[in-house]
Amino acid sequence: MKLYPAKVQKIIKETSDTYSYILDIPEGYAWTAGQHALWRFQDYEVSGDEKPGRVFTIASAPGDGFLMFTTRIAEPHSNFKDILLNQIKPRDVMLVANPLGSYTFHDGTDRALVIAGGIGITPIRSLLKDMADKQNTSKKVTVLYSDDRGEFAYGDFWNAVQQTLPNLDLHLIDDRNAFTEKTEAYAKQNGSDAEYLIAGSPGMNKAFAETLKGLGVAEDRIVTDDFRGY
Repeated sequence: MKLYPAKVQKIIKETSDTYSYILDIPEGYAWTAGQHALWRFQDYEVSGDEKPGRVFTIASAPGDGFLMFTTRIAEPHSNFKDILLNQIKPRDVMLVANPLGSYTFHDGTDRALVIAGGIGITPIRSLLKDMADKQNTSKKVTVLYSDDRGEFAYGDFWNAVQQTLPNLDLHLIDDRNAFTEKTEAYAKQNGSDAEYLIAGSPGMNKAFAETLKGLGVAEDRIVTDDFRGY
């Protein structure tokens, strides 16, 4: 497995426990919006009982001009995340593997519903930024971004991307019932004429996928991206 060295530019605290790591793009490295990659430390050792690498979404789009991953570091957390929280600093180097995955919007529909829970917003940030960079307004995208605490990552990004994408309908939601109700209302109105991208914990993804199928949405219109804690 090839690993590319990527220097940390800066670290942004997005919410009370969520952090974005902005890095240089290594020479020869390329990815498409929505992909993920394995990350390792170059100069820090993870404790012996843990895996040395972790998989994070590449939350930046190619047009951003930098690599970025965002992760939640809650209590308790792994030694890997403790290094991210307390040791990694600008000018340190992380190692990133070739990108994987194909979590993205697809042709065949003119509308899509994004259902994102918490840190599941990371691939969505990449996909929307890529659409904005390409001025792609061919698909009307409704985003339901839910966080029970009302803490939403990426701050001013949302205003900027909405100005570029008039076809984007963004909802920041801090109530689980509203999250479910808005999903169900959309599915009842659009059915299989839309596609559905779900990004969150495995339990959340399974529950929403079953809800959509129960409302008559075809299984091939539903795409999930599972985020597991560690």
